[in-house]
Formats: sequence, C-alpha cells, structure tokens
Amino acid sequence: MNPSSAVNGRQNGVSGMHEDSDDIDEFVDASDKIQYESSLSLLDTIAETQITLNLFLNNKFQMAEDRMCGLADKSMYHALGYSSIKFIRAMMTCERQDLEKASEVCKNASNVISKFRAKFSIADSIYRIGGQERALTETEMHAELCYAETLLARAILTFFSDESLTSFVRGAFRIRNCYQSYKECQRLLNCQSWEGKDEAVKAQFESGTRMGVGTFNLLLSTLPSRILRLLEVVGFSGDKGVGMMELHGSLALNGTLRNPMCRLALLLWHLIASFLVGVGEPDIPLCRQILEPLLQNYPQGSIILFLKARLFVVSGEIDNAIHYFNRSIDAQSDYRQFHHICFWELLFAHSYLQDWKRAANNAKKLLDESRWSRCVYTYLLAIMINADETAPNRLDTCRILLDKIPSIRLRIAGKSIPVEKFCERKAKRFKATGSLLFAHYEFMYFWNGFSILKSNMLLVENILKDIEEQWSRVNSDDKDDESLYLLLKAVCLRTLNRYDDCEKCLLKLVDNESHLTDHFYLIPNAIFELAQLQSDLNRCEDAEALLHRARSYKGYSLETKLHFRIHSAMESLGTRTPMPQ
Repeated sequence: MNPSSAVNGRQNGVSGMHEDSDDIDEFVDASDKIQYESSLSLLDTIAETQITLNLFLNNKFQMAEDRMCGLADKSMYHALGYSSIKFIRAMMTCERQDLEKASEVCKNASNVISKFRAKFSIADSIYRIGGQERALTETEMHAELCYAETLLARAILTFFSDESLTSFVRGAFRIRNCYQSYKECQRLLNCQSWEGKDEAVKAQFESGTRMGVGTFNLLLSTLPSRILRLLEVVGFSGDKGVGMMELHGSLALNGTLRNPMCRLALLLWHLIASFLVGVGEPDIPLCRQILEPLLQNYPQGSIILFLKARLFVVSGEIDNAIHYFNRSIDAQSDYRQFHHICFWELLFAHSYLQDWKRAANNAKKLLDESRWSRCVYTYLLAIMINADETAPNRLDTCRILLDKIPSIRLRIAGKSIPVEKFCERKAKRFKATGSLLFAHYEFMYFWNGFSILKSNMLLVENILKDIEEQWSRVNSDDKDDESLYLLLKAVCLRTLNRYDDCEKCLLKLVDNESHLTDHFYLIPNAIFELAQLQSDLNRCEDAEALLHRARSYKGYSLETKLHFRIHSAMESLGTRTPMPQ
C-alpha cells in the first residue's frame, strides 16, 4: 500500500460514525456526570469510547477516565477504553506506580472482555476440525479483538518495566495468547462471512486488527537476534515490512476508533522508536502528513504538540522544537510526569545548540521532580554544569554531585539498571582522574543525538569545532580520553561525509584497544561506526563482517543499546536472521 494513500484515508463504510473533527466542541464541553442507558449496542459503546479518546487527546484526562470507569466492569469497550487510558498514562509518565496500576487495570479488562468472547462446545470444535465452523456474532469478533489489544498493552508494559533479558523472555511468554488472538482476528477478517453484517462494525474490526497485527510485528522486529531466537522457540515471529503494511492499512480507515491511535503509533515509531532501537531513519514527509489531521483535531493536545516538537527535532529545527516542547508543557497540568518527558527532550535540544546552562536547568528540573532515575539525572546535571565553562564553582559542584551517584543507584529485582551502572563508572573515573572530558557529547552519542543531527549540518560542524578546540587545550596522553575524542570526532566527520578522515579516526581508536583502562565500550561502538561507514560507501560485505565483529564483544557498558543498533543495521543490509513463516 502507498503510504500517502493511507494518510489521505478512505471511509470504507464508516460514514455513519463520528469523525474526529466533527464533535470536538461536544467532547471538550461534555459534562463530568455521564448518564448511561441500561443497554448499549456495540456501535454505541464504540462511539462512546471514540468520544472518550477525543477528550483524552484534548487534555481532558480525568473527564475521559470518568467516562469509561462507570461501565468498565460491564462493557468490553468501556473496559478497553479505561485500560487504554491507564496504559497511555503509564507510557507518558514511565512512573513505576503508573506502570503497575496500568498492568492491574489491563488484567481486569482482559477478564471483563473474556466474558464476551466466543465459547465453543465440544461439538463446535469437532465441526471446526471438519471445516464447518459456527459463525461468530459481531460482539464475539470484537471481543476477540479487544482481548488481543489488552494483552498487547500488558506485554508492552512488561518490556517497559525492565530492560533485562529475563524480562524479555517473560514478556515473550506473556504475549503468546496475544499473538494467537491477533492471528484469530486476522483469520476472521479474511475468512469470516461478513455478508449481512454492518459495514461500520466490519470497518472498526478491520482497523483494530490491522493496527494490532502491525504493531505486534513492528515491536518484535526490533528485538536483537539473541532475543528473536528465543521467541522463535515459542512460536513467534516479527516482520517490519508486514508491520508497516498493516499499520498503513489501518491508517486508511478514517473515522474509526483506532485511527488516531494508529497515527500516534506510526509517529512514535518514526520520531522516537527508530532512534531508540535502531539507527534513526524516520520518514519525515510521511510524519508531516500523518500529523496534520491530529493538529487540526487536537490543536492544544499536549501529546500532539509534543510529537510536533519531536518532528522539528528530527528535522533539525531545534529552536522550533524548543518552542513546541514548551507549548506542550503549558497545555496541561494534570499529568505532571509528562512534563518530565518534555524536560528530557529540552535538555537534549539545548545540548544540540551547546546551550549548556539551559540544558543543566532542565536536568535540575528532572532531578527535583522525576522519580525515574535520580542517578541518571544527577549525572546529567553534573556533566552539563561541567560543559558550561562559565558556571561558578564548576568542578566542586561536579564533584559533590558525582559523589552521590553510588548511593542513589536503583536495583530492580536485584539487578542494576544499565544506564545507571554506566553513570556510576563515569563518576568513579572522575574521582580517580578528575576527567569528565566530552562526557556531555558522549551521553548525546549513546542517545543517538548525532543521528538526529544529520538533518542539520551546521550544528554538527559547531560540535566538531568545539570537540577539536577542547582537545587541543587538554593535550592529554590518556588513551581513554583520546579514544572518546576519536569516536566523537569520527561520528561528526561521517555525518559531514568526510569519510576518509572518519575512517582514520576509527582505525586509530581500535588500535588503542589494549591501552584502555576504563572506556572498553568504545571499541565495539567504534567497530559499529566503521560498519556504518562501509555501508555508506556501499561496501555491504565489509559492513556485515564488521557488524558481526562488533556483536562478538561482551560485558561492556550499555551493551544492549548497541545490540539494538547492530540488529537494525544488519536488517538494513538485508542480513537479518531468517524468521519462520
């Protein structure tokens, strides 16, 4: 399917349903007190949930939650709507208590929805084996879809709660039923006779099925090969191409309940996830097309303004991005934790502009308000203050902050958080050597900041100039500092298409391997960058060999982050581990 045609959309029998833009005034002015009839039809509950979604995207969070809560223990779409609100809140805030509450509500929703699912007798099962299947009702088919959606939300919550291999395995088993439910929905969509059934009901079912199957495939396709092999054992597979095709198919069904959510899913993939779990290759023109209807329907929606800001970031328009992040913050005050996500983005946005004072201010806001990781926020505050050479008592402040890090690290199920372990190692190195050289650019690199800056060469040139000036002043013979300098310089040079100079830096860095005492993680990252360089030069076999070499390194800081990038790069080369059909 042509993505552009999907963005433009088609009605496909859903003209009788609410369009997002038609009822905005009704949504935002709706009474807090909602009267329900004793019995609501399937399309009535879908329409009610659609109104609730519009309330939510217009920052009427509590009103939306109240609208769904009343019948969440009786109606499957109210149960789905209520659990979706809790799920979105958890994704917005990333607070542990919200993640746990969302998991509980999603579990309860699954139980409610299960009551509406098809029940098959022994005779039905025998007839099904023989090719004669009892036709499901519209309610039973939608119950299967809603059940799959709640299970997918629970699976995503599992992955967000813990980055460990154990969590991935646990999540894989948890989504087994989800996988089977979506397969069943897909089979029903393709095989079930829809003759005589309401076209609007079918369109709602198709939109949800395609969105779910697409998201499911996309989510699994991002996992590194070692995780994929474990998933193969229990019968799963993920295909990015299939995922995108299905999501665009859902996107084409305008007017359906899931259409705004499908738009959000695609925007989150291109603008955020592609940088977190890949090498950052967003389709910016497509994002602009997908975002436009959301901006028209929810012009003050904090989530929508945030995504517009993020689109400006990946487009290299950092000043505009800062403006819209601040607008997103000002748009609502109910979900204070969502402000923290904006503070995080503002920290990096100001860093791209080398405005270290404002970057430090946002790190301080995170440290004061967010409970996600005081360790990471303390480290970020220290390295941003250190980068600001005009800051008073700079080194003393950094020393005080970094001394706190070992005592404020978190442990989840007895395990350390990888990024916190990295911060502690850097703090210990500062205590031993007094060096935080390039720590601010190093953190930017590990959060794929240089991939984002590909769209603004002037900013990259300014950073390269700053790196070279700082190195010329230091004149250090410390091989760890030199290696970090070489990596950061090489990344800038590659972005500026100065490939020969980039390769020289990376090869010199790799030659330093036996001399490193702290920054061992730079070697596999340098080899990965060499692979990316070879890929830029269309030397695919050399790139593949280097990626395999980078993947062979074990036990270094932020290893999982690099494995995600290696997996994405290998997929781009067409060398991904074959998956079962």
